[in-house]
Amino acid sequence: LAPFFSTISSGINAEYGANDFFEDNVLTKTYHMKSEPDDFDPVAFDGPEIIGSTGCSINWKKGKNVTQKIVKKKQRMKGKGQTRIIQKTIKEDSFFNFFSPPSMPEDEESVDEELEALLTTDFEIGQYIRERIIPKAIWYFTNEVTDIESDLEDAESDEDYSDTSDYDDEVENNENIVANETVTDVQKEECKQQ
Repeated sequence: LAPFFSTISSGINAEYGANDFFEDNVLTKTYHMKSEPDDFDPVAFDGPEIIGSTGCSINWKKGKNVTQKIVKKKQRMKGKGQTRIIQKTIKEDSFFNFFSPPSMPEDEESVDEELEALLTTDFEIGQYIRERIIPKAIWYFTNEVTDIESDLEDAESDEDYSDTSDYDDEVENNENIVANETVTDVQKEECKQQ
């Protein structure tokens, strides 16, 4: 018998060449999943369940961090009339935030709805990348994926609207059949009455 593992991990490694934004060549993200049923309710086991994820820290080059934005605000000092400039760093939406996942608290009961939603979204994005993007990575890299999608759309539209005259003929034939059946039914009723 093979050993049964209670936790499993699945990871994504994104490899990059030299660039102007960060020093790293590989950015990693690992998902940790529990793959054993609950002792009190084993029937409810629905496959592996995510219990957390770990990312990596990105070594950004100076002034190139796209996950942060520096906002400068003027602030007046009360009573003195002087102004000073305050810099505040705020988080920016970026693909690279994917590599800095929210951390799971050790006490599972302290997980609020917002954190649970963030963890679920994080896991869904990872699953999407793993199942939909990675298998077609070469197509995305060579820009063929747009060609394939447009070819599929063209084929579907050609099938949907290819020749409406066949459809019109079929509808007309069906109307004639219904009309003939109706006449035949009426004629049968008249014969019975006579």
